[in-house]
Amino acid sequence: MQQELWRATAVFSFSLFFGWSLGFPLQIFVISLAIYLLWSFKTISKIFLWIDRGMRNIPPDADGIWGEVADTLNRQRRRHKKSAEKLRTLIRRATKVTESLDQGVVVLKKNRTLDWWNTSAKALLNLRSTDRGSSIINLIREPRFIEYINKSEFAGSIKLMSHVQKDVLLEFEASFIDGQDIVLVITDVSRLSKLEQLKVEFVGNVSHELRTPLTVLRGYLETLEDLPDKNALETKAYEQMEKQIVRMQSLADDLILLSQMEEESNEPQNEEIDIVSMLNTIIDEAKVLSAGRHHFFFESQPLILQGNHGDIRAALGNIIFNAVNHNPDGAEIKVNIQLHENGIMIVIADDGVGMPVDEIPKMTERFYRGDNSRNSKSGGSGLGLAIAKHALTRGNASLDIISRPGQGATFECWFPLHTN
Repeated sequence: MQQELWRATAVFSFSLFFGWSLGFPLQIFVISLAIYLLWSFKTISKIFLWIDRGMRNIPPDADGIWGEVADTLNRQRRRHKKSAEKLRTLIRRATKVTESLDQGVVVLKKNRTLDWWNTSAKALLNLRSTDRGSSIINLIREPRFIEYINKSEFAGSIKLMSHVQKDVLLEFEASFIDGQDIVLVITDVSRLSKLEQLKVEFVGNVSHELRTPLTVLRGYLETLEDLPDKNALETKAYEQMEKQIVRMQSLADDLILLSQMEEESNEPQNEEIDIVSMLNTIIDEAKVLSAGRHHFFFESQPLILQGNHGDIRAALGNIIFNAVNHNPDGAEIKVNIQLHENGIMIVIADDGVGMPVDEIPKMTERFYRGDNSRNSKSGGSGLGLAIAKHALTRGNASLDIISRPGQGATFECWFPLHTN
């Protein structure tokens, strides 16, 4: 810029001096200005022609300010070229990654039309190039999918049978990209579903098969207990054997119940439940199980709950019986019902042994036993809380556990929007 100013100053000063010496200062100045403008216009034309051609080659030779402009544009061009190459490399890598996935990936625009998909999605949904721009709802007309994909916020996933391949179960999980586009991940879960079904059937069959021999063993054991002239060692042995048989029968019953819940694919039938009456019945049974070793408190108010009677009975019963089985004598077990605007919460709390925080997520797993009193001596099957969680989840309810070692445990059963 400074060089150009010096050049213009020199040219115009010389033209004025030369014109003054000839006696035509103004005319010579105008001619010099015209020549300078023509030169500038020619230089600018070269630069714009270079820009119009995409700045592919080196910029045209130019001095002064227009040379600086051309050099600046050329540097920007080189930086942009490097950035564009990095972006292309990143896109190629991302494309290779998505193409190598067994999961289908579909990108939808905000209006739920197809924008992009990988090879797996093409095979799973039988997509064609002509489908780009079409609504995903035109390809998958299942009402559950339509309701899911039209949500303003996505949570969780849904499983649907494939409309393309027979006996193929697909899992769909969607999420927003920057609040605009949607990425839809499609997974073939047929094999996992079949393995889970086989596991459920196996556990259920084994549990049923256990019932008969256990019943026979218990019958013979009762006969042996009635025999006269038993010594102390035999009496103790019979008592221990009977306790273990009862425990095995309880385990078989719990496994059968859990298997039946898992086998039922349809949502459970809802009905009106007098929850206060149900809890009173459960607490009376818990008092019998406790044999006076624990103190029970129940705060209630009349309430009708919409849900499946069997599932809710199994969930609340297992939690309360669990509190009896795994807490020492003298422990307090409190049950209360809390009404909220968007649902109700049934809270079951005790002041017993409690549990470490890191064990809480594991407490609802099958056969898990903690380090405190949750062991085989308590006589439990290790399935009570697993049944409770599964029963509540089936009815769109939830279970939260709050506990600290030595400070008891609190079980919060949340039932959203199901109260009258």
